[in-house]
Amino acid sequence: MFNEQVKVILYADDVKKASAFWQSLGFIEISFEELDGSQVAEVAMSEASTTHLVIYDRAFIQKNDDEATEPSPALIFGSNDMISLYKKLQTVDVQLGDLTQIGEEYIFNFVDADGNYFVVSGN
Repeated sequence: MFNEQVKVILYADDVKKASAFWQSLGFIEISFEELDGSQVAEVAMSEASTTHLVIYDRAFIQKNDDEATEPSPALIFGSNDMISLYKKLQTVDVQLGDLTQIGEEYIFNFVDADGNYFVVSGN
């Protein structure tokens, strides 16, 4: 049976830079390892989070399995305080889309250092 743990794979040109990007958004680094000449970082929203992002070196993965790095994942993060989160992200070096209200929910997107788009929705 499946459990509640979900790990999402991201590919980055610079694993340390990608991990630092997510940490600047409030994530914590769970682990950082060097494996077979490559780097792998795991970040999460908190120690108790059941969802982790595992960041692999794109060049290393392409060298070993060139079909594994495409397409990029589509992630939608949830938030119970969209206005505060949006204001916080405005204070860090991140490309942000407009904060838009759709019905009773808000939505915006942001881009990481490798050009991947992520969406946040909530109230």
